[in-house]
Amino acid sequence: MNKSNYILTGGYPLKAERLQEMQTAYQILNAFGSLAGNLTIISGCEIVGTTVKNGFVYIDNELLEFREADVNVDSKVTIIEEAVNKAFKNGVVKQVHTIRYATFGTSEVSWPWSDFVKPLETKSLKGLLEGIFTRLIAAETKLETIEQGAQKNVQADWNVTDVLSAAYIKNKISFTSPFLRKSVFNIGNVGSAGNVNDTKMTVSFPTVNTSNYMVLGALRGRSSNWNDDNDVFWTYGNEQATSFEIYLREIVANEQNLKFYYVLIPLD
Repeated sequence: MNKSNYILTGGYPLKAERLQEMQTAYQILNAFGSLAGNLTIISGCEIVGTTVKNGFVYIDNELLEFREADVNVDSKVTIIEEAVNKAFKNGVVKQVHTIRYATFGTSEVSWPWSDFVKPLETKSLKGLLEGIFTRLIAAETKLETIEQGAQKNVQADWNVTDVLSAAYIKNKISFTSPFLRKSVFNIGNVGSAGNVNDTKMTVSFPTVNTSNYMVLGALRGRSSNWNDDNDVFWTYGNEQATSFEIYLREIVANEQNLKFYYVLIPLD
């Protein structure tokens, strides 16, 4: 930065040029605002109620005083220039100084107040960056132990309910039974001993609240002679909410010992 030496003897040449040199020297301070960035709040400008208090802002490479004003959601910042005029020895009044400050208002060039932000203090960045670097180093150290192209194999478990577990399955389908009823009905022997007969039996159960269902079932032999149990076929009918009928026919007049395993499937 430029500097002037005023501690001199012999009659210092204090002229307009020296004053211009001073202004040129301190204008370089505007560069510090670029550390925060354009449209930033350098200091102050606290919002108290509906008023933004005095402070300093940085706009287009210039550090400016902000003068307090009432704020709303549509407030815009504009730059005000005020001329300072002084009379010279020859009686002529001239502009000797310009005061520039920012506040809320309307003009051809303005900036929404909502675009102004207060940056992090530089001293706080040290701790923040140190924390980031520490985590990055830990991540890099961990990655160095993993073979390139490796994949972690997790054995998913349908019964795991802990959402933090690696075995937890997300978005599982909720299964419900497709059956109205599953049960076993004891038939025993079909027909009478020594005769080939048709047999009708009623299979009863607690209500399933509908008669519109299909019966799927199978006959299972229980006697020691399978050749006797396999001479029977069946069908069903007369479906009710609490029962249905099973119709059996034996091909040969043998003694059976059968059970009927069945399920009821709703049709509506």
